[in-house]
Amino acid sequence: MPNIDAPASNHTVEVRIVDTTLRITNGPLSSFMGPAIKGHDSLTAGAFAFLIAHKDPASDEERKLLFDLGPPKNWKTDLPAAIVERISGWEDNGCAIEIEKNISEILEENCVNLQDIEALIWSHAHWDHTGRPSLFPPSVKLIVGPGIISRFGPGYPENVDAPFKSTELAGRVVTELSFAATSLTIGGMKAIDFFHDGSFYLLDAPGHAVGHINALARTTSDTFIFIGADSYHFGAQLRPNEHTPLPDVIELENFNPCPCPGELFDRIHPLAASGNTKCSPFYVVSEGSVAADVAHARRVIQKIQVFDADENVLVLNAHEWNYHDVLDLFPCSANNWQEKGWKMKARWRFLEEFQNAVDLVKGADT
Repeated sequence: MPNIDAPASNHTVEVRIVDTTLRITNGPLSSFMGPAIKGHDSLTAGAFAFLIAHKDPASDEERKLLFDLGPPKNWKTDLPAAIVERISGWEDNGCAIEIEKNISEILEENCVNLQDIEALIWSHAHWDHTGRPSLFPPSVKLIVGPGIISRFGPGYPENVDAPFKSTELAGRVVTELSFAATSLTIGGMKAIDFFHDGSFYLLDAPGHAVGHINALARTTSDTFIFIGADSYHFGAQLRPNEHTPLPDVIELENFNPCPCPGELFDRIHPLAASGNTKCSPFYVVSEGSVAADVAHARRVIQKIQVFDADENVLVLNAHEWNYHDVLDLFPCSANNWQEKGWKMKARWRFLEEFQNAVDLVKGADT
């Protein structure tokens, strides 16, 4: 099986997966992936953020980071007009968007002192990841990927193309990452060792958006959580593949029939005519999608497939919601993910979203 070949270390971070309360139903699937599969034409999504805690074994000092912030609760007033117009267009076409809380509220309700957070890290500058940095104390730094400030700074309205308001950055230290000087790569992705001890890496993941980054958190000396942000949105973009082929029989608790013959999914696969279904994802990042660079976005997914095939790495993205009930969410720790079998339970859960597509094919046979 593939191995990501991460540098050895006994240093770890504590990872907590935060439900930011975003719920999108009947989302525009074709804006993110294709080709179309009859009977599966919309996206259901939430949004995860990740609270990372690092403890120095010598001083016992704890440092906290927040990777992604989810969306702002009052997005219609807290985002630039052009972004509001675009999202409102989704609603006009039947998409439902609900957001109960800003992430700052969620943290404070669970006794996290916002003053204790060292930095906020944006995986990229899309509205459902940037949240409201202005709700955090000015002492909290903001870290962004390559090109974010040079392209969009200082924010809207000074920069009319910016997807965030300048008031969200005002009065705080903002650092734009560069991967140009790093010689470290993990799983083929350029990496920055954030705490300089092998416990938490920021990864260059171009394609989906300007400055898009991923992260790799070490949860034990030899296990990791890969934080994929928007590199993919749905497991069908990642699996099956040459490292993780589609099984002949799949146990899906919420699917009829169960156990399910893999052959049923072969038949709805866009590559069914070629027979190349066992080792090819159902979807790819499509031309005309929201991706800034489709070719780069597809290459990043190929790299993530290697992480995903490593049994010591749990790969999560920001939005996939069909396995959220498998996870222990904030305030619980996610570090014992392997012991709890999350990877095995979550791996093929996305197939449950294809129930209607499979039923249509079965119905055509009768």
